[in-house]
Amino acid sequence: MTGAGATLVVTFAVMALFVREVRLPRIPLSRIPPFFLASLRWIAALVFLITLCAGFFGAQDPYRNLIPTVVWVLWWVGFAFACALVVDLWAIANPLRTLFPSFLSLNFPCPAWLGAWPAVLLFLGFAWAELVWRDNDVPSYLACAVAAYAALTWAGMLVFGRETWLAQGEAFSIAFGILGRFAPLEVAAGELRLRPPGAGLLTGEAPSFSMLVFVLLMLATVTFDGFLETPLYQQFATEMQQRFSGALFTLSELGLAETEVIATLALAAFPALFLAAYWLAAWAMARLAGAPSVVPVACAFVLSLVPIAVAYHLSHYFSLLVTAGQFIVPLASDPFGFGWDLFGTAGYKVDLGILSPYVFWYSAVTLIVAGHAIAVFVAHLGALRLFGNRASAAASQVPMIALMIAYTTLSLWILAQPIVG
Repeated sequence: MTGAGATLVVTFAVMALFVREVRLPRIPLSRIPPFFLASLRWIAALVFLITLCAGFFGAQDPYRNLIPTVVWVLWWVGFAFACALVVDLWAIANPLRTLFPSFLSLNFPCPAWLGAWPAVLLFLGFAWAELVWRDNDVPSYLACAVAAYAALTWAGMLVFGRETWLAQGEAFSIAFGILGRFAPLEVAAGELRLRPPGAGLLTGEAPSFSMLVFVLLMLATVTFDGFLETPLYQQFATEMQQRFSGALFTLSELGLAETEVIATLALAAFPALFLAAYWLAAWAMARLAGAPSVVPVACAFVLSLVPIAVAYHLSHYFSLLVTAGQFIVPLASDPFGFGWDLFGTAGYKVDLGILSPYVFWYSAVTLIVAGHAIAVFVAHLGALRLFGNRASAAASQVPMIALMIAYTTLSLWILAQPIVG
C-alpha cells in the first residue's frame, strides 16, 4: 500500500513539473467491412436469443444452464474486459439495438432534465441483482430479469428513439461506452483507429451531473462487490442482525431475507459515500484553482476516475473470468442442460485452481497502480485544459491525488482480504 501510494505521488510530481499540454494522436488503421459488422451484430443477437431460451426452457441447475455463465461471466465481465482493453464492443454488437427496428420509434423529444438518470436507476438495479439478489443464478428468474430489461429498453427506444435511448437510458451502452473511452482502439465512421489508452476520456464535452453520478456509481458498486467478501462486512452484517433484528424481520416480510435487506442498505450507502468524497475533493480543487463554482470542476474531472474503475474491475473480476469462464466450454455443447454434446466439449472438466493467489495478487497490484497512474495523467491534462496554466493545474490536483491515494489503499486492502483474511 505504501509503495502504491508513493508511486502516485511520484507520478503527480512528474506531471506537475514536466508535463505540459500533450497532443494525443489517432492513427487510422483500416476500414471495417460493413458485412463484418452486420455479421457480428446478428451473431450477438442469436446468442442473446439462445441464452434467453436456455433460461426459460432449459434445466434449472445453474451449472448446467447457459444463462448464468453468459450473463454474469462472459457478458458483464468479458464484455467489460473487451471494451476497456480493446474497443467498445457493446456499441458494435448490442443485440437490443439490433433487434429493434429504428422505423418503429415515435421520436418524442427527451426532456433535458431527464439526463442519464434512467440509466443511473437501471444500473443501480442491475448492481442489486448482481450483488444482493440471492436468486440471481436461478435460470428462469434470470431470464425473466433479462427479458424485462430488454422490454424496458425497447419501450424507451419506441418512445424517444433508438439512438436517444441508447445514449441516455440504456445503462450498459453508457457503462461499456465509458469503459470503451479508455480503450486503445476506437471505431469512427466505419474506420478503426489506434489511440493512447485513456485518450478518449479527454475528448468531447464535460459530462452532465447525472453522468457524473453514473461514473461514481460504477466505481462504488464494483468496490462494494469486493467489500462484501471482507471480514469487516461480515462483522457489520452480524452486528446489524443483532441490533435491529425486529426491524429486519419486518422488512423481510416484503420478500427479502434479512441478509438481503442489510446488503441493500449497504449498497445504497456506498455510492452516497463515494459521491460525498468526490464532491469534497472537487470543492477543494475549485478553491485551490480559484474556480468560481464546484459543479463544472466536478463534472470536468469525473472521467479521470475511469482508469481507476477499469483497473479495479479488471483486478477484481480477473479470477472470476479465468475460473468460472471455463464453464462456457461444456455449456457450448449443452446450453440447455439436456445432455447434448454438440461440439464434443460437454465432458470438459473445469479447473477452479488454475489461478495462483500469487498471480492474482501481483496482477491486481500492477493493474491498480497502473490505472491510478493513468488517472493522474488524464486528470493533469484535463486540469491544464480547464485552468490554462501549470500553477493552477498543479494546485487543483492536490486534492485529487489525495483522493486517489485513499482509493488505492482501500482497493488493495479489499483485494487482500480474501487472501489474508
